[in-house]
Amino acid sequence: MNAEFGPEHYDEAYYTENGQCGDRPALGWYVRMVLRYVGRGPYLDFGCGTGHLVRRLSEHGPASGVEVSAWSAETARRTAPGCPIFTAPEDLPTDGFRGLTAIHVLEHLDDETAAAVVDTWRRVLVPGGRALLAMPDPAGRAHALAGEKWNGFADPTHTNLKSHEEWRKFLVHAGFTVVREGSDGLWNVPYGRVPRFLDLRAVPSFVQFCLGRLFLNPGEGESSIFVLENSGT
Repeated sequence: MNAEFGPEHYDEAYYTENGQCGDRPALGWYVRMVLRYVGRGPYLDFGCGTGHLVRRLSEHGPASGVEVSAWSAETARRTAPGCPIFTAPEDLPTDGFRGLTAIHVLEHLDDETAAAVVDTWRRVLVPGGRALLAMPDPAGRAHALAGEKWNGFADPTHTNLKSHEEWRKFLVHAGFTVVREGSDGLWNVPYGRVPRFLDLRAVPSFVQFCLGRLFLNPGEGESSIFVLENSGT
């Protein structure tokens, strides 16, 4: 984790300010993506925040979470009762999970920490297990349209903003195979002076969301999306 923002920074004020303290529709899309591209559990949500994705995943199989913030971990335990919430990645069982989610995690970590985290993912996933990842894409079309007002810059803890291709190389170098990749689309309308309800650039993202699929190409939206497979070697 970046030294400037330790685990204690991710408290109630942080989640309230960025609007992610509660449940939100995007988590439904991630769950549908897990069911379609990752497969069956047991599931691990790495960087589970307040626990809403863990709770949703637990409706489809055993689900656990990891959260280094003490406040977030305790909140996640209340949100997803019965789901184990770990606070130390080293306590996770080896080969303990078939599916893993890490939604907007890596951009908060420096490269050294991110590499250690990715190594942990490979350890805890069974050979052939899969992971679903999302990270802001500074080389994406959303940044080009929004400029300095881009959503990826809104959170000062986003200290590791890599392009889709840079993250791809990072993950492949760590031993994962990319089995699917794409973008979440231009959902954060309006981009420019067009009223929100008239900015049709959000339509492809909305269709993808409704279908629970990933068909938008890398670079076509706000974030990079990866489905990875653990080679087990």
